[in-house]
Amino acid sequence: MKKPASSSSNREILQNLSGRLEYRMTNAYLFVAVLQENHETLCSLIAALLHIKREDILSIEILNPITLGQAIFLKDCVLDLLILLNDNTKINLEMQVANEHNWDNRSVYYLASKLTDLPTGADYNELKPVIQIGILDFNYPSDNQEFYQKIMLINKKTGKVFSDKAAIHVLCLSQIHNATPEDQESGLYKWAQIFKATTWKELIDLADNNPVIEDTIVTIAKLSADERIRQQCERREKFERDRISAINYGISVGRAKGRTEGQNKLLELITLMTQAGETDLIPKLAQDKALLTQMYKKYNL
Repeated sequence: MKKPASSSSNREILQNLSGRLEYRMTNAYLFVAVLQENHETLCSLIAALLHIKREDILSIEILNPITLGQAIFLKDCVLDLLILLNDNTKINLEMQVANEHNWDNRSVYYLASKLTDLPTGADYNELKPVIQIGILDFNYPSDNQEFYQKIMLINKKTGKVFSDKAAIHVLCLSQIHNATPEDQESGLYKWAQIFKATTWKELIDLADNNPVIEDTIVTIAKLSADERIRQQCERREKFERDRISAINYGISVGRAKGRTEGQNKLLELITLMTQAGETDLIPKLAQDKALLTQMYKKYNL
């Protein structure tokens, strides 16, 4: 991870930034690249998400780093960061822009998969706490009015926490206006503004002489200027556009058929085809029943 640049060097770079952002921080590839490249950005964001002080982060390690600029296979559609905090707590951090209408189930699945990697023969007391954190660029569920949700296992009758080993946190960018004073104080509100920014001016105004945010913006600028990174950001945006189109198409076809079961099956097929890069065949499914049957068979549905 890079060390923060000097303040004078930062300001010189910031002065030359203007216009719209070609890639926002909601681009999953850029999101991962910036946090992997900039140690202080990662620490500051994690501290804000957990509502803890930066100095409480004694150590932080990314367990699944990517090689920056190297292609990510589109079938591996989840671009996340698995982080080990203070050698004890695992955090799975993900930026999600496409509403696939299954975020609750996906969160539980991701959480469970990280909880169940206890080595064979290890004592259950060695289980590390796991927090699944999703940063969503859409509202989920549709009636949600919370900016930041924290979900834990609790006793419904007493309200007492059953275990602190598992938690799901959800940051909903569309509900930024509902940020609490705690969210403001922790810095989470400002990070959400950074994610939502669409111009360099918006980002620079958010820095407000904050050296960590200044350096974050410089990291975004440098990575955005790297042709290898730009190519991967563009591939990611195209993938997300295709996936959203495919999901919307599946929903409309499913509604037209009027069968929830059929709609769910079709949505699952479209998701699998999108992950496999077969998006060009998706529009043909409604007109070609033989192709639809073939695809169901191919994907064991």
